[in-house]
This record gives sequence, structure tokens and C-alpha cells, in this order.
Amino acid sequence: MRLVHAALTVAGLTVGSATNSARAVDLVTDLDTPEQAETTTRAGPVYTFGLGVAFAPDYEGSNDYTAVPLWNLRASNLYHPDTFVQVLGPTLRSNLLPSDHWRLGVSGRYQPDYDNVDNSRVQDLKGTDAAGLLGFTVGYDFFAERAQDLALELDAQYDALEGNGGVLTPRLRWQAPLSQQMVVGAAISTTWGSEDYMGNRFSINADESSRSGLDEYDADSGVKNGLVTGTVNYRFTEAWSLTGIVAYSRLFSEASDSPIVDDEGDENQFLGGLLVNYSF
Repeated sequence: MRLVHAALTVAGLTVGSATNSARAVDLVTDLDTPEQAETTTRAGPVYTFGLGVAFAPDYEGSNDYTAVPLWNLRASNLYHPDTFVQVLGPTLRSNLLPSDHWRLGVSGRYQPDYDNVDNSRVQDLKGTDAAGLLGFTVGYDFFAERAQDLALELDAQYDALEGNGGVLTPRLRWQAPLSQQMVVGAAISTTWGSEDYMGNRFSINADESSRSGLDEYDADSGVKNGLVTGTVNYRFTEAWSLTGIVAYSRLFSEASDSPIVDDEGDENQFLGGLLVNYSF
């Protein structure tokens, strides 16, 4: 795991902005942090703190966009150059396997309920639980170079908070240096959700339909979305760098047909952001 995922993870400086930040993470889980893109001769761990801002959907499937804060806390080069642990707002990523090619680590993500969204109808869906997804990431990087990646990965996560099913996310990730200061990256992925997971996020029961005015809807298991991301990281000095990110997600079938998307939102989701990083 290397280049720009830090740039996209979000967490709030207040309770309300933290909730918005967690929603935006649905578009940013494929990105990697700029930290591991470095070719460094430093011995021992390298720590990175990042702070920035992104423009993201109010909830997954929303057509309302909001500015959300970004943060990144990362410890890398732990006992192998490719080992790291990273808290990216409400997202946890790691690689604990000391290998030039194979990847294995704990991963997780927090997804809030709809209590604080701007859309009043979606806000009335009180049956949607917050999700605390927890699991692992396994993968293989075809390149052994520090600043270059071509990796296949799979995230497998289950809702450990409420038991509302889980997700599988296969991902193809690439990055390469354009110069000593600049590294670019891209990733493409798709997420499959179980029936319980999709039902929790996108279904509307009779009571919720009566309260919100939205049609009843019963979401089944299926492919939730496809996601494409692009990143650029520019290192000004040994310690300071700037990351720019863009992401596009297309919601599919069981997700896009939900009234919270089809009637109240948009199946096309976009995100853009900037993050300033400090490493030591």
C-alpha cells in the first residue's frame, strides 16, 4: 500500500463534520497514502500526519455535495519497508506482512446512519444502522520497487458493530513516479454487498416509507458500485508534500434503484480533494 489513500479519508473537526466525513469515505477507500511512495534510506518507522479538505456527496448516492475535512495518521516502515498501519479518518488500513510482493493486513471502515444528512426524507429513514466494517486486506504487488506499484487486492469486511452483513472489494491499483518530486496513481475497484448490508444501507420498510414519503424498497445482495480514482502527490521537501485526488463512483442495480438514490439522489458520485502531509 503506498501512494494516496490518505488524501481521501475524512474525519471531522466537530461532531457534525465528522459524520459528513465518514460518508465521503465511501468514495475514497481505494486510495493509498503518499508516504510509501518515498524512496527513503531512513531506518526505523516513519510517521505521517496529513490535513486537508474534500468536496464530497452528503451520503452515498446523494446529489448534495459538501466540504469535509481530511486527515491522515500513518506509521510505516515498521519492520519492513512495506509494512504500515494507517487511520484515515473513520477508515483503518494496514499491511503487516514483511514481503516485497504479498500484502496482508487488518482493514476497517465506519459508515454512519442517515440521522444528520441534509435531505429531510432520507433523514427520516431511522431504520438504517451505522456500520462498523472490520476485516482484512490481502493482495499481491507485481513490482518490488518502493515508488512503483501494480497490485491486485481484496478487502473482505463484516459489520462488527450491528451485524448487518458485509462487503467484498476487489481492486487493481497502480502508481509510478514521474520525477523525484512527483508520483501519480490510479485505481479501479468494485464492491459487492451481502443482502443484510445492502438492505441496511438502501432498503425502505413500510414504516419508513410512511414517515419519509419515499416508496418502499427491498434491496438484495449484489454489486453496489464501480469506483475509479486518480491521485497526484508532489513532495516539496523531505518532510512536506501535497496530494490532489479525484474519484468517480457509479452506483449499480440494487443501490441505484433505491429511492434514496433514484428519487432523491444520483447514481453518479464525484469527489475531489487536497491534502497537506508532514512526515518525520
